[in-house]
Amino acid sequence: MRALMTSEDIGTTIEFSAVFGEPRTHEAKHPWPAETVVSAGSGIVFIRNAKPGEARSYTSLFMEVYPPGAAFIRGEGESPEACEDAAWAKYRRALNCTDGSGSHDWEPRDYHNGAGFCSRCNTFGSKVFTGEQLGQLCRICGAGTTYHWHTNAETGSEEFLCEEHYEEHKPPRRSTSEHPLEQLLDSLLEADDPHPPKETS
Repeated sequence: MRALMTSEDIGTTIEFSAVFGEPRTHEAKHPWPAETVVSAGSGIVFIRNAKPGEARSYTSLFMEVYPPGAAFIRGEGESPEACEDAAWAKYRRALNCTDGSGSHDWEPRDYHNGAGFCSRCNTFGSKVFTGEQLGQLCRICGAGTTYHWHTNAETGSEEFLCEEHYEEHKPPRRSTSEHPLEQLLDSLLEADDPHPPKETS
């Protein structure tokens, strides 16, 4: 196995970094392929669609793996062993997902970056769709793209830009505000931009 941040070969020793509690070391018990990349720790999980009165977040140990045959798998639990068991069960489900064709049944589920989920086993896959397959055509040249998308402020419709046309035609940034919360939002949006402005000299 390899560490996510350093790509260092870690064998079967998984370090659970700590946001809550003490760091822990765990020896993997399942036969993960050597090329599997892993990250593990503890943190806060936010619940996107929490109903009124329900908790909107919880703390959990987690183990995230990127094994061959599945782009991303996350296992959560009360112990490192439980995290690994949960991730292993998802990995086995991904490897054994079949309708006889030997492949997953991908669906985009509102992702625009080419990623998708299998409708049968829920495995996440990156780069499984092209811009053409998603019907995402650059508004300038008409080429299929997964490079950039935004909502047009005037029409409310989604627009797409290929890499070649992004810099020249990207939407304007939000205006700078003196309000601290607006400034925080602006900084978060800036940090979340998958294609930040290029430095010019």
